[in-house]
Amino acid sequence: MKKDKNLFYYVAGFVDGEGTFNVSFTKQKYAYNKQGFKWLIHVCFQVYQHQNHRDILELLKDRVFHTGRIYRKSSPYNVYTFTIDNPRNLSEKIIPFFDKYKLIVKDKDFQLFKKVVNLILQKEHLREEGFKKILDIAFEMNDSGKQRKYSKEYILKTAKEQLSE
Repeated sequence: MKKDKNLFYYVAGFVDGEGTFNVSFTKQKYAYNKQGFKWLIHVCFQVYQHQNHRDILELLKDRVFHTGRIYRKSSPYNVYTFTIDNPRNLSEKIIPFFDKYKLIVKDKDFQLFKKVVNLILQKEHLREEGFKKILDIAFEMNDSGKQRKYSKEYILKTAKEQLSE
């Protein structure tokens, strides 16, 4: 058991350097909406590694979290990604792990991510107020959302039709 505890502290440090907690907003085609799409909120925990170190991702998947998937990124750099994006798995596996094995560099993003996952599990994202709250939180994360494709204002303006109070 002590060996696993050391492994878990190693994983927390490793994720602090190579992992990310993401909340993204993507358009999904949707015929029953004037604009022809609706917004989906996607929560995702990822860890990246070059193919030479894929074994570390396998360790995370098989020995530490017992869930997730590994896939090759579509880039010329031979990078693999370990991903967990199911809100229930995030709530049951990722959140308790990082509540116990604390992050240093990415703790702020993790705490915000945890709030979003909990709001989604409570179905708050389906209500306008909850959707706005998640949007605000997401734009606080990862360097204040500087690399986001869509602005907060655009997402909010175009999401009105799909939200109910």
